Amino acid sequence: MPEPETLPYALPRLADAEAIARARALAERLKMRRTCRWFSDAPVPREVIEAPILAAGSAPSGANHQPWHFAVVASPERKRAIRK
Repeated sequence: MPEPETLPYALPRLADAEAIARARALAERLKMRRTCRWFSDAPVPREVIEAPILAAGSAPSGANHQPWHFAVVASPERKRAIRK
C-alpha cells in the first residue's frame, strides 16, 4: 500500500487583537446555545444527518483511541422501542 501524500502543517499566527476579537466573538456565540427539548417530526435529508457525523468522527481523541460510536435510527418502530 503506498504511503498517503501529506502536507506540512503550518499554524497560522494571529495578531493579538485578532485573536482577542475571535475569542470574544466565540464567547458571544456560545452564549446563544440552548438545550433542545422539543423536536419536529419533519423528515430530515440523510445527507444532513451524515455530514455532522462524518465531521464528529474526525475529532481528535486522547491517545487516538477514537472511542465514539454513532447510530442513525430511521425506523419509527425502532425509535419507539428505544424510548421505552
